[in-house]
Amino acid sequence: MKSFFLLLILIIVPNQTFAQMFSVGETASDPRNPSSTYFRMGLSPVNFNFTGENSSLTPSERLDFESTALTLIFENPALNASLSFANGLTGADEEKYLNLSIDYLNRLSFVRSQNIQAGIPFGLNSNLVSVRNDQENNDFSQTVVAFGAGAFLSFTNSKQFSFVIEGIPAYGFSNSKGGLFGGSNKSLLLRTRLNFLSLIGNKGLSLGYDYKFSSYDLDVDDFDYDLTYHRLTLGISL
Repeated sequence: MKSFFLLLILIIVPNQTFAQMFSVGETASDPRNPSSTYFRMGLSPVNFNFTGENSSLTPSERLDFESTALTLIFENPALNASLSFANGLTGADEEKYLNLSIDYLNRLSFVRSQNIQAGIPFGLNSNLVSVRNDQENNDFSQTVVAFGAGAFLSFTNSKQFSFVIEGIPAYGFSNSKGGLFGGSNKSLLLRTRLNFLSLIGNKGLSLGYDYKFSSYDLDVDDFDYDLTYHRLTLGISL
């Protein structure tokens, strides 16, 4: 857990050189051009559903919930680091939800013109999800490392605006806190960005929408859950 937080802090420091190393088609940094690094903030409706078939848990012992989480995101073309949480401060009832995620992205373009790019995004994801309920001793805590590849399409209109849409299915391995048990994880991420470039000087504004479905199939059926969230975010370039 401590190493995860340390890694999150280290990558949140903007690093244009590192971003260029992992991103295909990025041009050299120019202070006159809009930044491709954004800080985002928004809300995430979250649905956490129990799917275990051979479980001894009663319905009241399960951790199912629906709630709206607060989300903070740092992203550039190569890295996406997010923190999402729900608790009493965000209006949650009895549940406490935490989602920490780091995505490393490399986009390989097959179609490349002045305004349009299309190709395959390759992603390596590390994700920690923790769910607790104040009324139960039961808790869910899983760390996933997954790899995925999908498709993306981007359109840029000079320095006025840009639009990006991409989808990445992924498969990975999940482990509990302390490594007591684990299993597999399948997920699908859909992401869109509408960026208004250079609104104030070289600062841009970005509207974002993310959808993710993540399914845990673990050795202990008591912890088989499906996690679904939608993220609506507003970002400003750094």
